[in-house]
Amino acid sequence: MSRKNWGALGCAATVGAAMAFSAGVIFGGHHAISQVDRPEAQHGNASLEANLRKFYSPDIHNDPYVQGQWKKVVEELEARCRHTGERCTEAKTARRSLSEKW
Repeated sequence: MSRKNWGALGCAATVGAAMAFSAGVIFGGHHAISQVDRPEAQHGNASLEANLRKFYSPDIHNDPYVQGQWKKVVEELEARCRHTGERCTEAKTARRSLSEKW
């Protein structure tokens, strides 16, 4: 390939990457922004706050999103223990740890 062809290929790749990045920012961020800007979010809706993570909070244990995720994990471990008899020790330890934290 000639130097001119490489230059055109590089230019096309740069423009394509810029367009893909812009589209990702526009369409990817749209869902998260629209959830935060809804009126329910401004009035302190507890169910909405539980679904949103407090990214900059220094206290992760009091984050409702983190608490919800921990509870899901513990419930899944317990369900696996009930159905298959596997991971029962982990399920008991996780439940004990969860009750101590919250």
